[in-house]
Amino acid sequence: MLNQNHQLQLLLDSYQEHLSLPADFYQNLALYETDLDAVFYQSWIYAGHLSQIKEPGQFFTLEFGDESIIVAKAKDNKVRAFANVCRHRGSKVCLEKQGKVSSFVCPYHAWSYELDGRLKSKRAMGPDFEREKYGLKELASSVFHGLIFINLDKDAPDLEQAFSDLSSALSVYDIARTKVAKQQTFHVEANWKLAIENFMECYHCGPAHAEYAISHALQSPKDYEALRPAMLDEAKEVGYHVESVDKSNPSNPDAIQHFYNRSALYPNYVTGSRSGKPVAPLLGDIKEFGGGAADVQFGPVTYAIFYADHIVLYRFLPQSVQGTDMEIIWLVNENAEEDKDYDLEELTWLWTVTTEADKNIILNNQKGVNSKFYEPGPLSEMESFITVFTKWYLSRVQNHLNLIY
Repeated sequence: MLNQNHQLQLLLDSYQEHLSLPADFYQNLALYETDLDAVFYQSWIYAGHLSQIKEPGQFFTLEFGDESIIVAKAKDNKVRAFANVCRHRGSKVCLEKQGKVSSFVCPYHAWSYELDGRLKSKRAMGPDFEREKYGLKELASSVFHGLIFINLDKDAPDLEQAFSDLSSALSVYDIARTKVAKQQTFHVEANWKLAIENFMECYHCGPAHAEYAISHALQSPKDYEALRPAMLDEAKEVGYHVESVDKSNPSNPDAIQHFYNRSALYPNYVTGSRSGKPVAPLLGDIKEFGGGAADVQFGPVTYAIFYADHIVLYRFLPQSVQGTDMEIIWLVNENAEEDKDYDLEELTWLWTVTTEADKNIILNNQKGVNSKFYEPGPLSEMESFITVFTKWYLSRVQNHLNLIY
């Protein structure tokens, strides 16, 4: 173990600022397992939206690394999260991705659990069996503006307190009064860091994403700066929060990353759509279109683009060393009706075609990194957020290694 940790330390020390990471960061099994422990099992991760579990008994599951989590609404209307592991011999309890039940029943030996996790019934365990000791293991969960987050760390920091400076920025959208219009998973055979790095930079947007580049000024630093003053003035008039929040690399490695910033859309585009025209009813307290869009970060692996009429959430979850699920969730006004108030294909078009392209980009990136001829290359000034993320990531992993040395 000490030798393995020493090898990981040498790998961390090999990083050179303003260069891409060495290949082992995307290939090394021991580092991947450390990533799971240091990042994914100790971070707040977006799990779902309140609209998915409106009634007691409704649940959905979430999987990443070696873990499976049940998120459910209990009879007391409290949102709870549990390890999807039977306390008998460890079988997964919920095999479905979502559903509604009166209790959770393990399919192996039929142990059943109440919606609050308490063991309900067991078979042939004898008169001295202590039922109260064998409930499902509950995990940390928190609801922030209708978004459900979970954390596998029993000592997780308070989410609402950490995100308090995002509250005023997001209140106008009234996220709690939205609903999931669609959720889609794009699996890519690449390391999770390559997937996030790709999302964090728009250096590739012009060459690779014509559909995005025609509408979002973020693809051009020159256009971004030129359009920004008028966009912020318009955003103020509409009622948006215009001051940026940047805690993307907090000095405390245990703090929760978050970020909020508005950026301009090009003229004739009022939302992220094929035509630039609205694709759904306005959200929350927003009274008119205009004022660009907002880019938001919730922790290390959850990101969002907030338009006036819909929200696009991105979540990156590792499934193997070189296997990542990129999940997109589209949120619309809770009163919007499909085929009447929005067309699902038009609503999801932009980020579907963009992510399909990204899937191939990231896969080819991984294939190139796996070559014996790969060596770290220089990052563009348009890739500065990769450096920010890498510094946070390295400090998080370093802190974890320090604790187990």
